[in-house]
Formats: sequence, structure tokens, C-alpha cells
Amino acid sequence: MHHSLLNIDGFLFDLDGTVYLGESAIPGAVAAIAELRQRGKKVLFVSNKPLEPRASYAQKLTRLGIPTEPAHV
Repeated sequence: MHHSLLNIDGFLFDLDGTVYLGESAIPGAVAAIAELRQRGKKVLFVSNKPLEPRASYAQKLTRLGIPTEPAHV
């Protein structure tokens, strides 16, 4: 991890096109988010597609290898 990121407490990620595309995780996204969490960083997710409930996004992220609670979406 780049040293400038070590001073940041939390990260906010857009979902579609940043973390995943369709039904596949973007290459490197799963590992990057896992490393941030391992280092104690807070990770939250946002979407500009409010048609789905938070739980649906959390389930999709978990299915793609990024365990997520609905409260983090």
C-alpha cells in the first residue's frame, strides 16, 4: 500500500464499474479491499442506482468475494 494511504481512516467506493462490472469483480478490487480492511481501514460502498436495496448490494459483494454487511452500503 502506498504510504500516503496509510493516514486515511476510511474509503468510499462506487460499485458498478469500480468494484465490479456486471457479475464480475474488477481485477484487483477484492485484494485491494481485503488489504484495506486488514489494515483496519473503514470501507463503505455507494451506488447511483438506488433501485436495489442495500441488502442486495451486500449479497452481491459477498458473492464476488467481498464480504459486506448492508449497513456498509
